[in-house]
Amino acid sequence: MKFTLIYDGPLPPNPKKRALYAAKIRNKLHVQMRDLWDNHVLMRQLAHEARVYQTPTIMHGGSRQPSVLPDYLELPRSLPSQGMVDLTAPISVSGVTGSFLPIVRNSLYLACGIDILFLRHLEPTHLFEQSGDIDNRLKCFFDALAIPDANQASAGQSACSDPLCVLLENDRLISDFALRSGVLLGKSEKDKYDVRIQADVTVKVLRVFEGNMCLVGG
Repeated sequence: MKFTLIYDGPLPPNPKKRALYAAKIRNKLHVQMRDLWDNHVLMRQLAHEARVYQTPTIMHGGSRQPSVLPDYLELPRSLPSQGMVDLTAPISVSGVTGSFLPIVRNSLYLACGIDILFLRHLEPTHLFEQSGDIDNRLKCFFDALAIPDANQASAGQSACSDPLCVLLENDRLISDFALRSGVLLGKSEKDKYDVRIQADVTVKVLRVFEGNMCLVGG
């Protein structure tokens, strides 16, 4: 499954304000992540089918191939049956107000790769002279993609929604990433910390089982 997240806005390299800016970016990306859950058919299908009994059963062979695949538009999201667990349920973190709704999470045996186009206000000949600048900003962006811990949440901005939709349960689920850097053009008033980040995300199924089967090949 592939999709693209885009962030336009300030992203200074100051590590002391990393949690604050990560929270601001996380809130901005929530709108795109919520749209993905609501309007991508595979995400709607995942929300309905990722229910398992307490001990998930890994599928060995066999397949389900209905003659007509539903679009899940008219099916209400119901509570799991007794004895079952909803693997897409919001996640709460001790010491953090509210809950979070990640796509890539351990319970679904998922990871992701991210291909990043990073645009900023620098002369073309200066792009590779400030590698530490990019490193600090990327760390902040990766923080914004994941559920914050208590320390990050206390130093950041309050979540704009409950649950707040994020990409990752934690950033250790990023299996690989690639980076391209360039010059940000087209703004008459230039803030030196303004960036545009285009993150092309590829969700990867690490182990196929009944709960995540809809994402295979998506």
